[in-house]
Amino acid sequence: MEKKKEAPTSEALGKNSQVARLRKIVKQTNFSLVLGIILLVLLFFASISYALVSNEQLESTMYLNQYRLGSKALTTAVQSYAVSGNTMYYDDYMRELNTDKNRDIALAGLEANDIKDYEWAELNEIAALSDNLVPLEEDAMAAVAAGDVTAATEYVFGKEYSDTIQKINSLTDDVITKIQDRLDASKKLFMVIQIICAVAFLAGFIRLAQQCLRTIHFSQTELLTPIIKVSDQMELLADGNLHADLDLQEDDSEVGNMVAAIRFMKDNMASIIEEISYILEQMGQGNYILTVNQNYVGEYVKIKDSFNKIMEDMRGTVSTIQEVAKEIDSGSAQLAYAADDLATACTGQATEVSELMQLLTELGNSIRYNEQEAEEAVKISNLASSTLTVGSQKMDELREAMKEISQCSEQIISVIAAISDIGDEIDLLSLNASIESARAGEAGRGFAVVAEQVKKLAEASQNAVGQTSELIERTVQSVEVGTRISREAAANMEEVQMGAEETTGRINGIVDKLKLEVESIAHINDSIGVVAGIVDNNSATSEETAAVSEQQKAQVESMVDMMSRFKV
Repeated sequence: MEKKKEAPTSEALGKNSQVARLRKIVKQTNFSLVLGIILLVLLFFASISYALVSNEQLESTMYLNQYRLGSKALTTAVQSYAVSGNTMYYDDYMRELNTDKNRDIALAGLEANDIKDYEWAELNEIAALSDNLVPLEEDAMAAVAAGDVTAATEYVFGKEYSDTIQKINSLTDDVITKIQDRLDASKKLFMVIQIICAVAFLAGFIRLAQQCLRTIHFSQTELLTPIIKVSDQMELLADGNLHADLDLQEDDSEVGNMVAAIRFMKDNMASIIEEISYILEQMGQGNYILTVNQNYVGEYVKIKDSFNKIMEDMRGTVSTIQEVAKEIDSGSAQLAYAADDLATACTGQATEVSELMQLLTELGNSIRYNEQEAEEAVKISNLASSTLTVGSQKMDELREAMKEISQCSEQIISVIAAISDIGDEIDLLSLNASIESARAGEAGRGFAVVAEQVKKLAEASQNAVGQTSELIERTVQSVEVGTRISREAAANMEEVQMGAEETTGRINGIVDKLKLEVESIAHINDSIGVVAGIVDNNSATSEETAAVSEQQKAQVESMVDMMSRFKV
């Protein structure tokens, strides 16, 4: 699988960074706001200053006019008093000089209005000129008091007084003009400052409004709308939808990086899910030769490590199972071969049994012939019955002993057959159980039955051996008794030896044949015991082994076929 690109980080922020742009907008807005406040303060101070200058201009003009009116009132009053001699004018003069004091008030007001030094110099010059008129005015009033109106008029209407008055008026007008011009210049300056501040404040306000609108637009388009879209996308991701489209572009901004991160996460998660599905599907089909190629990041690395460990462990486990299956398959093949050999042995044993059946047929014929001969002997023996009464009793005892011997012989035959059967079966089952259980291991538990049977057969063999020993001892004892009785019967029958020669000859012949038959029977019994044990053992073992081997072989073949589908 193709590796995906790395997830973007917040360190890679460029010129489109929302934070940088928002900071820039906020900085510009703050600058515009501070500038507007400064301009507003300047405008306020300019307006206050303009008002103060206007007030100062008005007050200065008023005080200068008041100073001029005070001087004029004194001049008018003294001239009128000098011409008319009317004391009313004198009173006006004295009231202006001592009570109204317009000139003093005007000078005090001008001093409070921050009059410049050069303006004070002219005002002081005007005051000095006014003070120089006081002696002339006093002389004029003294002349009026003396009744010399002509002299009084000469004082206050003379050239010196008129020139001084004219000069005072001229200086006063000049000072008023200068103060007015200075204050007009200040007013103009503050007016210009007001206009500039007002225009700048208006421009700043417009700029601030633009910045606010820009901030609103930026917040709406660059923050709120993308955040809503990202929030909707995250809700879809939370619902497991990894293929929903995100209507935002990737760039070097925060939202762009967020979009890139979301798309990376979606692509990466989709790729991880696809790879996990593919790996699980392949594992379900038995393919463990896989590698995890997807770029697992963060906590997903644990999934990658777990998958790699699972596949590694499964490869080891499947490899071990495959090796065990191969070994079991080999063991089942050997078991099948053993079953075939056992079937072959059973066939051979069946042939031997057939031959023994022929021997038994011949033996039956011989026994029937001996029976006829015995009947002839009985006829002859009846002729000497009186003489052989005692011998007959002894012979009865002999027959009982021989019967017991026969019974013991039959039991011995059965025991020997069981011993042969058990011995052969123990050999075969022990061999099979030891071979198969050693090879099969855990899978060889099916041979536990065989092992248990071997144990039981061993116990039965031991019991049979014990019984055989006991029976053999009893047979020996019976034979000894029969021999003793036979000797006694022979002694008793010497008296009738002549009459029983023919019978004795026949009986001897029967005895000889019976000896041969006994030997044949012993041989047959031995053969039958061996063959019966082999046949019975082989039959049971072959059936069980064949069934087990066939079942195991089918299971092993199925397991081997199933395990062969795993790729490790």
